[in-house]
Amino acid sequence: MIKKKKKMKRIFFVIFALLLCCGSFAQKAMTPPHVMVVPDLIFCKANGYIRQFNNNGITETIPDYERALSEDPSLHAVLTQIKQLIAENNSDIVLIDLIEAINNAKADHAMSEANFGDQSESIEESIIRNSEADILIKVQYDIAQHGPQYQISYTLNGTDAYTNRNFAPVEGMGKPSTSANPVVLLREAVYDNMKPFLDLMLSYYNNMITKGRMVAFDIKTTGGVNMNTKVGQYSLREQIEDFLYDNSVDGNGLERVKGGNTFLQYQGVYIPLVTTIRGRQRKQGAKDVAQKLVNFLEENGVNADFKIRGLGKVNIYIR
Repeated sequence: MIKKKKKMKRIFFVIFALLLCCGSFAQKAMTPPHVMVVPDLIFCKANGYIRQFNNNGITETIPDYERALSEDPSLHAVLTQIKQLIAENNSDIVLIDLIEAINNAKADHAMSEANFGDQSESIEESIIRNSEADILIKVQYDIAQHGPQYQISYTLNGTDAYTNRNFAPVEGMGKPSTSANPVVLLREAVYDNMKPFLDLMLSYYNNMITKGRMVAFDIKTTGGVNMNTKVGQYSLREQIEDFLYDNSVDGNGLERVKGGNTFLQYQGVYIPLVTTIRGRQRKQGAKDVAQKLVNFLEENGVNADFKIRGLGKVNIYIR
C-alpha cells in the first residue's frame, strides 16, 4: 500500500512538472517581443530626412521614414541586415517591417481625413501605432573613408515604443575595409555585439512583463460633467482612479498625476502586458485599457470616447 502511494506521488509530480513546462512554453510563445528596426533621428537629420510637426503650438522635428527609404537605396538593406542578425540570434523575436507600418499609417491617415477625424497625431506616432511594436531598434551609422579603405561607426538604440525611452545603447566601430558597401561594413561591425545587445533588450522586455508597461492618460471633461460630478457612490475622479488602479500593476504610476476640475493627467500608469481579454489570455496595449475605461464610464451613465497617440498616449474625452 505504501509503495502504491509513493508511485502515485511520483506520477502526480511528473504530471505537475509537465504542466508547469507547458505553461512556461505557452507564456513564452504568447508574449515574445515585437520589434521594429528604424533609422535613428540623428541619421535622418544628418541626411535631411525630416519633417516639422506642430504639436499643440510647439514645432517638433520628426524623422521622415518614407523619404529616407525612398531616397537612400542602401538604407532598407541596412535595416534588413539588422533584422537578419536579430533573427540569427533569437528566432522567437517577432520582427515588424517598417514599410508595412508606413503603408498602414498612410491608409489610416487617409481614412481619418475622409471622416474629418482627429489629426493631432504625428505621422511618426501613427507609424509606431500601426506597427504595434513593443520595442524600436534605432539605427545610426556613418562611413568614413581613409585612403582606399572605409570604416563604419554605428549606434544601436533600444527604445520603448510606448514611452520613447532609450535603453541598452550599443555603439562601436568596424575594422577598416576596402568595401564601401554599408551592409557589409555594418554586419561585420555589429555581429559580435548583437547577442549582448539582444540580452539587454530582452532583460528590459522581461522586466516589462513583470512590472507592466507605462502608458500616459490625459482625461478631459466638457459640458456639464466635471471631475467632482457624482457617478454612483463616488465622484468621477474617484471612479477613474479606482478603475486605473484595478487595471494597473498594483497601482504603480497613479501617484504621478496632475488634476483639476475638468482634467486628470497621469504621466505613466503601469498596465499589465498580458491580461484576460474577452475570456482569453492576450497581450494588452493602451487601446485595450482605454476601451475598457470608456465601457466602464458608459455603463455608469457617462459618455466618453478615446484617441490613441502613438502607442503609449491615451486621450479620453468625457462629454
